[in-house]
Amino acid sequence: MDNLFKVEKLIKKYKEGISIVHLQQELLDNNYDMTLLNELIDSYKVIEIADDKYIHIENTPYVVGKYVEKKYSSFVLVNNDSYNISNSDVCIDNDLVLINVTNKKSKTGEVIKILKREDLYIYGEVVMIKSNYFLDPESSKYKKLTISLDNNDNNLVVGSMVVVKIDGDVISDSYVGDVVSYIGLSSDPNIDILTEAWKLGVDNSFTDKAMEEVNNLPVMVRDIDKIGRCDLTDKQIFTIDGDDTKDIDDAISLEILPNGNYQLGVHITDVTYYIKEGSELDRLALKKGTSYYLADTVIPMYPKLFSNGIGSLNPNVERLALSCVMEINRQGTVVNYNIFESVIKSKIQMTYKKVNDILDNNIVAAGYEDFVSTLKDMYKLSLILNKQRILHGALEFGMPQQKIKLDEKGFPIDFEILSQGTGENLIEEFMLVANQTVAQALGEYDYPTMYRVHDVPAPEVVNYFIELINKLGIKYQRREQLDLQHEMQYLSSFVNSYGSKSGPFQYAFLRVLRKAYYSTDNIGHFGLAYKDYVHFTSPIRRYPDDTVHRSIRKYLLNKDKNFDLEEVAKDYEILEEKAHLCSVNEKKSDKCELVINTMKAAEYMERHIGEHFMARVLSVDNKGLSIQLQNLIDGRIKINDLDVPYRFDQDSMSLQSLTSDDCFCYGDLIDVYVVDASKKDKTISFKVSSIIEKNTLARKSFKSKSDKSCYNKVYRKEKK
Repeated sequence: MDNLFKVEKLIKKYKEGISIVHLQQELLDNNYDMTLLNELIDSYKVIEIADDKYIHIENTPYVVGKYVEKKYSSFVLVNNDSYNISNSDVCIDNDLVLINVTNKKSKTGEVIKILKREDLYIYGEVVMIKSNYFLDPESSKYKKLTISLDNNDNNLVVGSMVVVKIDGDVISDSYVGDVVSYIGLSSDPNIDILTEAWKLGVDNSFTDKAMEEVNNLPVMVRDIDKIGRCDLTDKQIFTIDGDDTKDIDDAISLEILPNGNYQLGVHITDVTYYIKEGSELDRLALKKGTSYYLADTVIPMYPKLFSNGIGSLNPNVERLALSCVMEINRQGTVVNYNIFESVIKSKIQMTYKKVNDILDNNIVAAGYEDFVSTLKDMYKLSLILNKQRILHGALEFGMPQQKIKLDEKGFPIDFEILSQGTGENLIEEFMLVANQTVAQALGEYDYPTMYRVHDVPAPEVVNYFIELINKLGIKYQRREQLDLQHEMQYLSSFVNSYGSKSGPFQYAFLRVLRKAYYSTDNIGHFGLAYKDYVHFTSPIRRYPDDTVHRSIRKYLLNKDKNFDLEEVAKDYEILEEKAHLCSVNEKKSDKCELVINTMKAAEYMERHIGEHFMARVLSVDNKGLSIQLQNLIDGRIKINDLDVPYRFDQDSMSLQSLTSDDCFCYGDLIDVYVVDASKKDKTISFKVSSIIEKNTLARKSFKSKSDKSCYNKVYRKEKK
């Protein structure tokens, strides 16, 4: 029997409790360490019931539990039991409390003492009461607290939305809050987006220390910055981006060599020359992992003063870059390359729209005249590179993307479908080949770096997908002569060949593939059909690119140096930790985008209740239908919300009526109308009005398996 148990047993003997003086004597008499008492107190097995008097909790009507506050209820959770509390107004969600059980049968009680309170981070609006600043918490959970703020904080403005830290070591109903983040003003059009992002762990503000570091950076390239760099300022280098782009990561150049090969230059802003590893800016960038693009709002990885200033490849000013210059033959193979530090001066900031006008329609905008020939050569090279990737088995998805258009008040007025044009494809091919070339260069010497990897799909998942599309009328036979890479490529093209009806199957195909992630273990990139791949081209908005730049500077540009093996091993260890964090942050970014898009879609539909929309059935299961409107707004229709009883049929992957021969299948085009929508709850309720276009392939497939109709097949099962 260990001493802790013995001390606990000793205290249990005293049914009415024991004074600290008496207890200390008992412990001394038995040669027990006084720290054992502290252990029992910390675990709440022994509690203080009066000044200097302790009792074992089993000798009391008390229990210890966690206070939980939900939207419409509150209770104390003790193990698996819930207790209703009469005085819950004294508690905050997640408090550890001591309660007196007043009725064991009905599980009711009252809070005797708050034992522990976590540090609280409370979001709310700054208000002024009698010339003093206070926080009005957004969540009703915290409105029972009085939170005053520092009147001397010059950043505070009435109407500011801020995050306040409350010290949990002090248990009270009144606090002086410490403002840790300034989100925006309650009147800002995008405050709802910034608020949701903060709730998901994304902070749009920067610390004072980070801003001090930014303010200490140069605003232009100095002579000292150019030492040891290749001067490319006389080269025809330019950028192509969206109309509103302010933070420009990449610039490109192209020359035709005497041997007929292409010399492609991809010049990337040299972020890590300015942002030192371990600095406050670097720490915050790693914490975010990426810039967040949420509707019309950007939460940047670096402050805009840097990312739109010295860190951006703006036109007609000198900028520092890391250049990857590649010689590419007419078959699209990189036959030679050089990666080096450079100084560039972009000659023009082009837009995709105007580049597409040149390449698609031969319409040349003013100021673009001197670049037409180069752009056309670039276009030819991009086609060659794309053909080479396809030959190697790269997967082409071509999934539509949604852009939410907001008015000046932040209200969603349209959901546009973005298409990738010729200029966008050109830049994508150039960035892909640069990323691959840098990865091969680092991998050749086995230098520590962070790869972008994508594992092969699980065979059983591929088999399930093929079974699924066969059930749904898309007859596909395995191509035994193809390896997995090329079979998946063929399968993707096969599904895409069904045009407007292929959408549901494209989404199902994406679920077959694993998610790409970051790692120091180079297993290749299945989707791109690359053995080596890194992210090198977007250091302003992606932290993994910064780590690759640092690997280039430390290792690749110092190939003649003998590196200490322990240092190399340590770099691998640090990079793997960062790779894991970057992968986690990428998932967070995806979740943020989904939550914001869902919220804005619900807000949009609040003004369209009762209106009809066309939707495609993306999937069918035993809970109902997943649908997508033509503007890419997603929704669910529960099986119980259909007009008549339906049952899910596993064999045909369809919902089949129990009272007629009606059924819903993958790919059906249906007319739906909005029943209800809530921005606050991020929900939209649809109902089906009619089927506009039936997926005849699926219906032929499952009807051919039986002479019985959907109605007979299901109804007879139900009658048994």
